[in-house]
Amino acid sequence: MQDLRILIARLGWPSTAARWWAMQELAARLGAPATQAGTETALLQFLRSRKLEAEVVEALSIFWMAAREYRYLPTAELASSVPKPSLLSKLFLDDLGLPAQASDADLREVPEDFEIPDDFDGVQGVDLPRMFRTALSRLEAQTRLPFVRQMAYEWTANRTAYPDVPYQGDLWHFAGPLGAGFSAQLSARAALRAISAFLRALAVAVQLWKMPPDLADEKALLALPIHPTLALLRQNRPVWFPGRTDFDGDASAIEATSRALLDRVAVVRPNGELIAFSSPVVMTMDRCVEVSLMRWSQSGGSEIEDAGLAEHLKAIWRRGHPLPCVGPEPLSTTTIVAPPTLDRLSEAKSKAWPMAGTLDFARLGYLQLDLYPSRIFLPTLPGIAEAEIVPRDGQLEIKVDDKVVADLCYWNAGWGPARAKQLGGNCGTALVSRGTAYREGAGSQDVALRCFYLWQVRTLHRSNSSDEFEETLATGAFFS
Repeated sequence: MQDLRILIARLGWPSTAARWWAMQELAARLGAPATQAGTETALLQFLRSRKLEAEVVEALSIFWMAAREYRYLPTAELASSVPKPSLLSKLFLDDLGLPAQASDADLREVPEDFEIPDDFDGVQGVDLPRMFRTALSRLEAQTRLPFVRQMAYEWTANRTAYPDVPYQGDLWHFAGPLGAGFSAQLSARAALRAISAFLRALAVAVQLWKMPPDLADEKALLALPIHPTLALLRQNRPVWFPGRTDFDGDASAIEATSRALLDRVAVVRPNGELIAFSSPVVMTMDRCVEVSLMRWSQSGGSEIEDAGLAEHLKAIWRRGHPLPCVGPEPLSTTTIVAPPTLDRLSEAKSKAWPMAGTLDFARLGYLQLDLYPSRIFLPTLPGIAEAEIVPRDGQLEIKVDDKVVADLCYWNAGWGPARAKQLGGNCGTALVSRGTAYREGAGSQDVALRCFYLWQVRTLHRSNSSDEFEETLATGAFFS
């Protein structure tokens, strides 16, 4: 029972990762017969006490995760326990097969004399991403309706939800003790208030301005706390994970270590290939080391010498290759990927292309931002019509024609509430193939085709724990 109280308490923490992981553990308790009854009672009580629309959605996400992963059958009492309905809570209840409440009856259009307060502008891009305001600004430009002012009005109104503490989770409290150059990974009360205001502005648009419900639902998905496909991604560091000192040394030593890493992967996954890997391998207060590896293919006719590939492709690798993705249904755990053509993917001078890209931003969860933009690797699969991403046993499987061609694993690697700005994330991920089907698309018939790996070792170091990290970046390439 003490564990349950601790997990529910963590739902109020501003740390995004802590909330997501607590939601996963609570969903598992809902799905286990021995703990289901007590967990359900406690979560229903928690849900009824929520004061903001975004808080309600986070609570409903736990029931949804339990239903999707553990075949939990939600109680009918869940639908009547929602104190602050929204377009997003309705989507979750619909997906759970439960009737949803109508929107709040107290929806009001922003008064003409209302002025946007300074604190509303102040939280944009600080306490929450700018994407919510940006989405409403675009709707405002298209319709000439006061979407942004409506969100600001709702922000002002929901201050009364927590009149004594309308703000929470001071960034300096979490990031300050770590020194300069850190960004906090928080979604505190100000963010929850702003996201709730965003959802209420959309509800006003549907109810009072006759906005098409489908369009409103599409915009409401920006307020998802968890990406439906990534919601059940569980931490599981692979047994072949490198040691803390493995990537110390010069370029020759790093290449030798990288080859040894590939050999260890092959032992665990016979006939499999490491397509992409990125993770901190050292995380201390005075030194951090982040290692990235990616497999590339190259056809004949390159204008770039082999020794110059790493330098030539460095900027292209840094920009990444986001792959267009879409969910067939708003809360579908399946994500459909549209692979690029080889012409679009291949770099002209080197005739090389990456074998992995990354998930785009079509759907994302604000509690999972540590995974973006560079951690959710997917095979690029040039020449393939489409692929599917589905969760399976805590990992992601990438399928082509119902055949699994690769899977992605994820693990925590370091600090929770803040990260050094130079790092791609506090977590690590690896994309490993099942066989070679993932690279048998366009270009695979070229007799001159060959494969190589680009590697990158980013080392952050400082002599004083209050200073900002200095960065050293080493890159290289080797053929497999």
